Amino acid sequence: MRVRALQAAVVAALVVTAGCAGLPGSDGETGDEAPSADELEADVVAAMSDVERYRLTMQMNVSANGQTLSMTQRGAFDREAERARLNVSLFGQDATTYIDGTTMYLQSNGEWQTQDLSESGVWGDSESLARQRQILDSGNVSVAGGGTVGSTATTVLRVDPDTEDMKALVQQQQGQQALDGVTIENATYRMHVANETNLVRQVEADLTMTVNGQTAETTVTMTFSDYGEPVDITIPDAATEQPSRVGGSERVPAIA
Repeated sequence: MRVRALQAAVVAALVVTAGCAGLPGSDGETGDEAPSADELEADVVAAMSDVERYRLTMQMNVSANGQTLSMTQRGAFDREAERARLNVSLFGQDATTYIDGTTMYLQSNGEWQTQDLSESGVWGDSESLARQRQILDSGNVSVAGGGTVGSTATTVLRVDPDTEDMKALVQQQQGQQALDGVTIENATYRMHVANETNLVRQVEADLTMTVNGQTAETTVTMTFSDYGEPVDITIPDAATEQPSRVGGSERVPAIA
C-alpha cells in the first residue's frame, strides 16, 4: 500500500473511532447484582453527557503490506467553552491545534493556518465523547470482564458495531466524501468503564479496512482522564493574526 493510501486509512480511522490486544482478565467477582450490558450502556451514556472538561491521549497504528504509519495525540477539551488544544504527531510531523468554537488554528512548520469547522459537528456528534456514545449505540454490547486503567477499577464493554451503520452515520454527519474509497470490513471496540463513575477511561479499537481496494489493519488506544478538572486553553495571539486559510473540514482531522 502506498503511503498516500496509508494516510487515508489513518484519517478514516480517526473519523470512525473519535469524531477510534486482548481483553484484560477480571480483577474480581462480578456478583449477582452486577449491571447488565444494557444497563451499563445507559449509565455510561448518561455519565458522558454531563462531562464538561476532560483530557485525551491517543495512539494509532495503521499497517498494510509491511508499512506502518503511527499517530499520537494529546488533547485537552472544554465542552462548555467549546475550546480544545491538541498536540499531534502525524506522518512524521508535529503540529499544535487550537479550536475556538467552530474555528481551528493549526501550527505546523512554524506557520499558523485557520480553518472553518462550522459544518464538521466538532462540538456535536463528531466530538470525541459523543463519538463513543454513537459507537455504543451502533452495535451489540456485552460485558467482557473487568480490568484496571492506572489505579481505576473498570468493567470492560465489548462493542461489535454494524460497520455499514457506522459508515452511514459518519457520512451523514460529515458528507459522502468522509469515507470515500473506504470500506470498513470489521471493527471491535473494548471500552473500560470506571466502576465508580461510569465514565469511559480507555477505548481499544481494532479495525480492518480496505482503502481503494487495499487492506489496512488499524489499532487505536484512547485514554480519557481528568474529567471535570480545570483546563487552561488560551489561543496564542500569533494564531489569530492573519493566518493563512486551508480548505474544508475534511482535509484536517480536527478532533480525535
